[in-house]
Amino acid sequence: MLIEVHAIQSFGPTNLNRDDTGNPKEALFGGVRRARISSQAAKRALRVSPIFEREVAVPTGRRTKLLIGRLEDILAGEGIPADQASAAAAATITAVFASPDKKDAKKTNVLVFISDDEMQLLADYALSAVRDGKPLDEKALKNDLTRRLKGRRLAPDIALFGRMLADNPSVSVEAACQVAHALSTHEVNTEFDYFTAVDDLQPGEESGAGMLGLVAFNSATYYRCARLDHEQLVANLGDDGELARRTIAGFLKAFALVVPSGKQNSFVNQHAPDFLLAVVRPDHDGQSLDNAFERPVRARGGGYVEPSIHALAQYWEAVDPVYRLSQPRLAVLNPRRYELPSAELMAAMQPDLRAWVGAVMQALAEAQG
Repeated sequence: MLIEVHAIQSFGPTNLNRDDTGNPKEALFGGVRRARISSQAAKRALRVSPIFEREVAVPTGRRTKLLIGRLEDILAGEGIPADQASAAAAATITAVFASPDKKDAKKTNVLVFISDDEMQLLADYALSAVRDGKPLDEKALKNDLTRRLKGRRLAPDIALFGRMLADNPSVSVEAACQVAHALSTHEVNTEFDYFTAVDDLQPGEESGAGMLGLVAFNSATYYRCARLDHEQLVANLGDDGELARRTIAGFLKAFALVVPSGKQNSFVNQHAPDFLLAVVRPDHDGQSLDNAFERPVRARGGGYVEPSIHALAQYWEAVDPVYRLSQPRLAVLNPRRYELPSAELMAAMQPDLRAWVGAVMQALAEAQG
């Protein structure tokens, strides 16, 4: 079963997600330049948000290179001599996740996504091995620890977004969630704010600014999309159905309310979605609706939001029914009550975010029987 979420969301001047030059990220689509927010930025904002963490009510994962040093500290805190703690930590982390960094032996050579529960398992295992005088053989460690880690309940964000480890694919995790790069529904040009800062202690008789600078920004109406595989999520959570339900609810709320925090102190980038569509599909069919905007939307009545919602609804009505394997269940949040050229979408409208999330959870429960 798949849960799709689609959003139309407009932002005033912002720089939500910067490229290597500090400018807002962009992409070419439909022959014109669009504003873009990367999926990586969107996923990080979601998984570290208080909204998601509060909803799942269990510790979320951590992505870090500092595992070897962290495990060494834990062992040292249990009274293990420094040299033994260092050797055991390096051997344990290398066997399961990644090799030490060539420049810093306390770091791994790649970022590792790990839960508190997994970290505790490694610490308990290494502590027991050192105290019992077991040899820290890398092959034996890898086989034993990989076996212990597989099938365990993962942290909710690791279950959603997966984990890829080239050094030990056996502890990689297939992501239950796909997140698209958000694209503006229309052509966008980057603009620049020329600013000056005054030196407050500069003598009054001296003129001129303390510093000058440029900040890049844009304004855009975005289409956002994500898809969540319910069965994969449940499997990643060790068949914990209740945690899966909380994870889905947390994901839906955070998708609606959380955006990347780039330059938020300069622009106040918290903008609510102008339109939300959730789709529960029993047969793993469905699609992104990006192509509703392959032809760039033109501003109507001075704005892009209403024509973007209209284009999405038109595309939905024309294309989605053609490729369905079964009838989906829908929930729509349309706070400004725009008229939608789709009777199906109009019939699915909910009064507020709580009702929208509740409608999705009810549809999911009914689809499961």
